[in-house]
Amino acid sequence: MAGDTMTTSHPLPRRALLLGLALLVALAAGLALPASPAYARDYEVSDVDIVATVSPDGTLSVVESRTFEFDGSFNGVYWELPTGLNSSNGRDVEVSVRSAGELVSGELDAFEESAAGLDGTYEVTGDGSGVTRVKIYSAHEDESVTFAIAYDATGIVTRWQDTGELYWKFVSDGWDVASNNVTCRLVLPVPEGESVGAGDNVRAWGHGPLDATVRFDGADVVFEAPGVGTDEFAEMRVTFPAAWLSGLEETPGEQLPTILSQEQQWADEANARRSQARVLYFGAIGVGVLLVLGTVVASVWCVARYRRDFRPRFQDTYFRDVPTSDHPAILGALYNGGKAEGKELTATLMRLTDTGYVRLDRVTRRRKTLLREKEEEDYRLTRLRDVPPASEVKGRVEKAARSVDEKTLWLLFNKVAGKKKGEEAPSELLFSQIDECAKEHPERYAEAYESWQNLIEGRCLTRFSDKEDRVRGRGLLAGLAVACVAGALGLMAALLVMEAPIEVTLPVLVLLLACAAGAFFARGSMRELSREAVEVQAKLEALERWLRDFTRLEEAVPGDVALWNRLLVMAVVLGVSEQVIKQLSVACPEVLDDPGVMATYGWLYWGGRGVRAPIDSLGEHLESAHHVSVAATAGSDFSSGSGGGGGFSGGGGGGFGGGGGGGAF
Repeated sequence: MAGDTMTTSHPLPRRALLLGLALLVALAAGLALPASPAYARDYEVSDVDIVATVSPDGTLSVVESRTFEFDGSFNGVYWELPTGLNSSNGRDVEVSVRSAGELVSGELDAFEESAAGLDGTYEVTGDGSGVTRVKIYSAHEDESVTFAIAYDATGIVTRWQDTGELYWKFVSDGWDVASNNVTCRLVLPVPEGESVGAGDNVRAWGHGPLDATVRFDGADVVFEAPGVGTDEFAEMRVTFPAAWLSGLEETPGEQLPTILSQEQQWADEANARRSQARVLYFGAIGVGVLLVLGTVVASVWCVARYRRDFRPRFQDTYFRDVPTSDHPAILGALYNGGKAEGKELTATLMRLTDTGYVRLDRVTRRRKTLLREKEEEDYRLTRLRDVPPASEVKGRVEKAARSVDEKTLWLLFNKVAGKKKGEEAPSELLFSQIDECAKEHPERYAEAYESWQNLIEGRCLTRFSDKEDRVRGRGLLAGLAVACVAGALGLMAALLVMEAPIEVTLPVLVLLLACAAGAFFARGSMRELSREAVEVQAKLEALERWLRDFTRLEEAVPGDVALWNRLLVMAVVLGVSEQVIKQLSVACPEVLDDPGVMATYGWLYWGGRGVRAPIDSLGEHLESAHHVSVAATAGSDFSSGSGGGGGFSGGGGGGFGGGGGGGAF
């Protein structure tokens, strides 16, 4: 039996090419690749159809058509047909070209043979090196064209004493591009009254790509290959009764036992490689499925154990005060999952206003437009005093709060307001200057804002993480996620290179990627927090619920101004300030009228007709500045720096036809 084989460079089927193309597009999007020159051209051979007929006198009559997909302008195509000594039988091979041209609607438009090189002609030449070149002149641009040639070859078919043999490379290794979707039909000289017995009186083997096949179709033998690479070949070896070659001179010697022995050996070797590939492939699929199941089970188990081990003791629905004396920005970062956002900056400024470090004023400024000066409402921050020296602050919580306040003043007055070298930082800052700084100095603004974020997040991590109480399972989930990604990449390689079945491989590949994402998500939800942080987080969530619902509860609204000063700042951090002001203005308006709360309340309410409240104005400027700085920095340049049919086998190579090929010009 024939076995299939495949060498290293045969072309990929279209389904795999589509997947590969998706990867290439993704890579091209991430890399600054230079555009292809406008004059570049390329082509591929999408289909090859060959009909080879053996005559009783041993002549091999071949009709071969090839479909060329042109991308660019081409003048024609050419075939190179090998001639000379056939080493398998010691005879000389001669080729006679009968016709050449284009297939139009399935019919051959035969060209005229000529040496003039004109469109619609073909030329046959011999270069003296054992190759007959057929050059077809037919100019085409950006289209699909099927060219065909017909020729007779003698000296390839052999009549041994015990068998007739055709040992022939129907696709040689000399083509400039890969040959895709190859079909070769062999028509044997079956005498009247006789028939073809597959594997009995007629045996057929194929040598070449592992995914190619041999089959019998009535009296014909059909060879099919999805693709034959430029350094590969597709070869047939067919034996049939010697009497069918009644008009061909007999070559001395019996060859059938040798042929059967060789083919059996090559088939066994190919089948062994195929079995190894199948074991490897199905083993990989099995490992992938186990990895998917293991990742799902591990993710569910780890998250469930985390929730059990880190379940807060505080289980009330509502909490009515600030959980700790920590800085609001640090509490906000904890609430945000460890990230500092713009609302933490606003909350810090509200705190600085309440404690007398800055003053907020509404001002009118003039801005020149194209036609006239325009008055615009703005807000101004005035720095009244510096935070106390670090040496004067005692306590871990107080020191952390001081560093946040100091960093916030540094960001706004030293960086955004524009401190010049050798001068003191400006003491005033307009909200509109935030946009201007981000537009004029995007990198400086982005670096300063990121530095402020890093300090808040670092203080939050230091305050609420616990290295002694490690979260179990994070390392396991990270390892499983990486393993899933590696498994998916392996299956992608199997899909693209080994041509694994897409209907099995693709679902497992997708599941692996989904499990990797799920494992990373599960790991991210298992935050490395101290027991205290878990309790504080639970109370912050309960406080957020209370701030949304406090007027709908059957309980008295607290009237403590000092408490509401803290709660209004926390409402900003928790993202519910608008709801709180609406409820408080109805349920307890006297709190908002108290002078002790005006410094904080002004941030939320102070505005007017056509003028946004300070908190909204600042948030808008911060968001706009962030988008401007990110866009500008991202756009900057980088630094350089048996014979009865079946699969093909991997043996052979002794059939006539090596060195032939062709291409386009």
